Amino acid sequence: MTSEPADEATFAGAASGEDAAGRRGGPRADRSRSRGGHRPRADEPVEVDEPGPERDERIDRIVVGRLRRSALSVAEVRAVLVEHGLDDIEVEDWIERYERLGYLDDARLAEQLVHSHGERRGRGSGAILAELGRRGVDVGVAREAVGELDPEVELTNAIAVAERRARQLGGLDRAVAERRLSAFLARRGYPGDVVREAVATALPRERS
Repeated sequence: MTSEPADEATFAGAASGEDAAGRRGGPRADRSRSRGGHRPRADEPVEVDEPGPERDERIDRIVVGRLRRSALSVAEVRAVLVEHGLDDIEVEDWIERYERLGYLDDARLAEQLVHSHGERRGRGSGAILAELGRRGVDVGVAREAVGELDPEVELTNAIAVAERRARQLGGLDRAVAERRLSAFLARRGYPGDVVREAVATALPRERS
């Protein structure tokens, strides 16, 4: 459904200012390269009023460096580009380039977050949707990815989370424990029906 992440060779090319066709530089690669000029360090401020190959290479190193550390959404990369002084047309050129190279794919990012936040971090579908929204992923893309979360998997995750939390509530009155456990699961983004079933499983009623 989504493209595979760019391989290390592709990352290495972009980090050195080389695109998929082997050309050096970013979207402005067709401009002549200045010779003998100062090569800015990664921590130097960008000269907004001096666009050129050196600026493009530096911005490329910054963005690709961040993408190597963790996946970013289109909105997050756009914010980085705007922060470094690119105008609207330049920003869209860079976004198109990174999408073409496979660095940016919001659908793939959404799928990754559903897996990492749902199955590994014990978060419910509501919390995952909120995280995707915070990261600027399109609502439709986010909902489609969360819709792929198996209800049985979400319930299993909720029960596991509830059982771990229930061990800390052993000394409380049952009604109080139910209330606190329900609130805890709701904060983690689980829907009401899942919360009720997880609480009932984690706090079974004593037989009379």
